[in-house]
Amino acid sequence: MNRLPQNCVSPILALRSRLFVGGLCALLVILTGPTAWAFQVSPTSLTFQAVQGGGNPASQVVNFYKKTLRQVSWKSSDNAGWLGASAASGVMTTSAQVVVTVNTSGLVAGIYSGAMTITLSKGGSVSIPVTLTVAPSSSSGNSTTGTSATLAWMANTDSDLAGYNVYVGTSSGIYGSPVNVGNVTAYTAGNLKLGTTYYFAVTAYDVNGNESLRSSEVSKSIY
Repeated sequence: MNRLPQNCVSPILALRSRLFVGGLCALLVILTGPTAWAFQVSPTSLTFQAVQGGGNPASQVVNFYKKTLRQVSWKSSDNAGWLGASAASGVMTTSAQVVVTVNTSGLVAGIYSGAMTITLSKGGSVSIPVTLTVAPSSSSGNSTTGTSATLAWMANTDSDLAGYNVYVGTSSGIYGSPVNVGNVTAYTAGNLKLGTTYYFAVTAYDVNGNESLRSSEVSKSIY
């Protein structure tokens, strides 16, 4: 009988079974792949509506599921200051849910975009787009409920200028969706809340929709 080789080694990291045929070492390799988790959420997007200076819109529930029975942990995260969730983390077997909330305090009229992301400890993550529309208040506002701030800037001299976008936020460098004010060089933001500092920046855009870099930021505190 032939002697069996002692140095038959495979560099592949997998489940191995050696077969010896005629003194030769053959290696049967069974590769094991990752578990398929089939992670899903419902609904796949959220839309909120509110009125500037009014109450927050009703919260909404996001349900998420997976097909395996193995228990895993999950966590939620968002990318907008006005967006939040009832729980930052939890444990699930096949399903769980999170309540998504919106805080419109300090937001001016406009359309805001964000995302809520659910991440499993195993199985990846799913992002749910969130759109918030803040409508202008029907009231004019007064010294007890709010006031206004007027922003003015030098005109852009480019021949293909089409107009300007004004960016407004309550944190430096963090703004909501732009307000298209047309081809004017001043804008008044109304119904601003007392005790809040607002930050402003302006961009110009041309007839093809190309937008310039933002101007230097200015701010105004409402007292």
